Amino acid sequence: MAKPTNTLSKKIAMGSLLLVVLGCSFLIYSTPLKEVLNQSQQIKLWLAETGYAAPAVFTVVAALLTVIGMPRLLLCSLAGVVFGFTWGFVLSHFATVLGAYGTFIFARWSGREFVQQKFPKIIALSQSTQARGWRSVLFMRQLPISGLYNDILLGMSTVSHCDFWIGTLLGFLPLGVTATLVGAGAIQADISHLAQYLGIAAVAFFLLTLSLKWILTQRQRKSLSLS
Repeated sequence: MAKPTNTLSKKIAMGSLLLVVLGCSFLIYSTPLKEVLNQSQQIKLWLAETGYAAPAVFTVVAALLTVIGMPRLLLCSLAGVVFGFTWGFVLSHFATVLGAYGTFIFARWSGREFVQQKFPKIIALSQSTQARGWRSVLFMRQLPISGLYNDILLGMSTVSHCDFWIGTLLGFLPLGVTATLVGAGAIQADISHLAQYLGIAAVAFFLLTLSLKWILTQRQRKSLSLS
């Protein structure tokens, strides 16, 4: 009798996941994101009131917002405004990866078996991405797909938890570093300092993206040589 109950709970969880994805997507993309950045100073003051707990509070809130689909680049930029580049990058990078992992875990726990039975084409799509190693996760992070749906797709694939972490940590680097630098540059009073931050952001994005492409190219060459 335990199996039908387990199947029912899986179906309920899958339906809940679908409702959360649709609802949060509508909420996030209907939110005036510019207004959030305009309130960055108020957010900074609010975090200051939490004292030494401010980094932990930001990390937890940013991770939860990432889980429900908040664009991570907005969170990275906000972290740069509030904490500066170094700590802003460390906190936002860890928070967004943690949030992505939360979505990955929930998708794998709630929907993988159900989707495999009812919608085999989705499983075939996840397998077609060859998401079986961290380099494949890294490749998926470069695709023009919303992070939320990317996390769900990876959760339904065969990729391991360790590979998800490695591929996501690396895949989030180029735009994460760039967005945090832009946020940190936005609080610079001197226009020359702002220009310096933006220049560094552009160079960092170019070098990191080039490095990731090189890793992916090496993987493709290795796969071809083995075949």
